[in-house]
Amino acid sequence: MKIGIITVYDAINNLGSFLQGYALKTFLEEQGHDVYFIENMPKSYHLKNTLMQINPKREFFLRIKKCVAFVKSLKNFKIVKKEQLEKENFDCLIYGSDEIWNMDNKYFKNPFFFGTDNNFENKIGYALSIGEMKKETLHENLSIAKGMFNFKCIYVRDAHTKEVIEETLGKELKTVCDPTMLISVDKLEKPIKLPKEKYLFVYTYGLDQPMIQNIKRFAKEKGLKIVSACFWHIWCDKIIECEPLQFSYLIKNAEYVFTSTFHGAVFTMLNHKKCCILPWRYKVADVTKSLGLEDKLVDKECSYETFKSTMEAPFPEEDYEKKLSLIRLVSQDLLKEVLK
Repeated sequence: MKIGIITVYDAINNLGSFLQGYALKTFLEEQGHDVYFIENMPKSYHLKNTLMQINPKREFFLRIKKCVAFVKSLKNFKIVKKEQLEKENFDCLIYGSDEIWNMDNKYFKNPFFFGTDNNFENKIGYALSIGEMKKETLHENLSIAKGMFNFKCIYVRDAHTKEVIEETLGKELKTVCDPTMLISVDKLEKPIKLPKEKYLFVYTYGLDQPMIQNIKRFAKEKGLKIVSACFWHIWCDKIIECEPLQFSYLIKNAEYVFTSTFHGAVFTMLNHKKCCILPWRYKVADVTKSLGLEDKLVDKECSYETFKSTMEAPFPEEDYEKKLSLIRLVSQDLLKEVLK
């Protein structure tokens, strides 16, 4: 079939958005489908927004590297402008995953992401999420979201989304895994030059001082450099700008990992790393617990002793892989079945 994907895949500052789109594309292509991405905004829009940022000035050259990596990564996708959508004769449109139904983010407060702006008959939602948006926000904006009532099938990514969308649509929905867990992690990996010294890998938007001190103390005791990917943190020893497909490779080769993001947690688990996961948002805790790794979660107020013991604890590879295999198989089967 000829399938169009409507999702966020082009966020320069969010490696996970690209990776979930790439993973879904890869899985669908393995099933024999011809896959395209529907462009909401041209890449020039994202490049301009990134390069025109004034502060922090120290990140200027990093932002240039981000833009270069962004342009190179998009070469992996076949992209159709949304104005051409009706002319492409798609057999099916798949919406998702990620938080494309979270209207707390103004970018997603758009009929485009809810299928409200087209008359396609075969629309499917896969691993959709509303983030932490309240149901009242959805109900206040149903004129934007009314397209969801015409979907053939909707699968969601988390319990909160399931509860809100079920109540809105008046029907039961099934939960599936994020696309990055649909396929083996080696298919989402590309080599990059690694730091010469052993390192603790950090992937976070930002942290409070107590947690920063925990990380620095632990790294010093272990004789490790602190490496951050894509985010400039002045307390880190090295900042590496990478393409999205190089992200997992950096995690795989780290001695330890600290993250507070959803896809940071996903790829840390996929690579079986000793880690600490700080769930700044609900979805981070949700995906970690769903795979039986709640012991890897830490609180932002945690003591150094708790941080250290959590970080040093072995990764439960066998139990994790059993849970992952089950979630992956169920999700694959549901997607394959609805595409029939």
